[in-house]
Amino acid sequence: MNLLLRRPSFNLLAIALSVAIAGCGESSVTETDSNLTDASDSGAMAELEPDDASESQASEPDSTGAVPVDSNTTSEVASEIAESYPNIGVLTSAQSGDLKCYTTVRDPQGQVFDLGATFEICDRQASLLDQTVRLVYSEESVADCQSAEPCGRSRQETLISDAVILGDDWDTYSNGQWTVTVGRLGSWDGTNNTGNLTYYGCDRDGNCLSLADGFLVCRNGVCNMSWENGDYAYTLSSELTENGDGDTSLLVWQGETEILRAENMEVIDSSEY
Repeated sequence: MNLLLRRPSFNLLAIALSVAIAGCGESSVTETDSNLTDASDSGAMAELEPDDASESQASEPDSTGAVPVDSNTTSEVASEIAESYPNIGVLTSAQSGDLKCYTTVRDPQGQVFDLGATFEICDRQASLLDQTVRLVYSEESVADCQSAEPCGRSRQETLISDAVILGDDWDTYSNGQWTVTVGRLGSWDGTNNTGNLTYYGCDRDGNCLSLADGFLVCRNGVCNMSWENGDYAYTLSSELTENGDGDTSLLVWQGETEILRAENMEVIDSSEY
């Protein structure tokens, strides 16, 4: 994978630096706000094993125990989709049919795809249409019939099963082991503990988790984008530098215990490209 580095946008960097300067003398914030999405909202909570995770696992993370797993996403599906279907695009249409939801997606290069989706995507079209989204796929059983009338036959088909809203401003970070896409960056106005950031993170085996209601805090030369999922907290922590080359790490906490530190997260894709 060719890692493409970019400088943060001037406006975001300027706001972050001004907040950091204003926050000098305050204690560094590593914990996340408590008024975020509950685990039941994400529907993607798996048990973590704190005893099996440590700071040394940043280079060799345990994909089965280091991060909650979305049960609808598998490494086989992720591998297949990466070669044929878009991961990010604008959902331009969605229409319910007899067997599934029929959608049209335009990727960042302008290529148009006609893709099947679960009926939930059609149900959410009021909030998803004309939005840039991170598409999530899964293998679903679809009736192999000529109409909605049951015929006793079915087939497996790759469908869009979720769409994480990214908005106009988004970044994708990776260190080759972990990949995280952060959306709705423009929802942060420079005030600490605000924002409505989305998160879609996957380990190298294709186990993924989506979160919403993230917020941003910049203090003492560090900016933290944070989300909560039950007892677990996720933070992308970036050093603030004038030229935008500060280090970024993905941190996962269970309560007050750090169970994962994935360092050297670099921007590999962005709405600015």
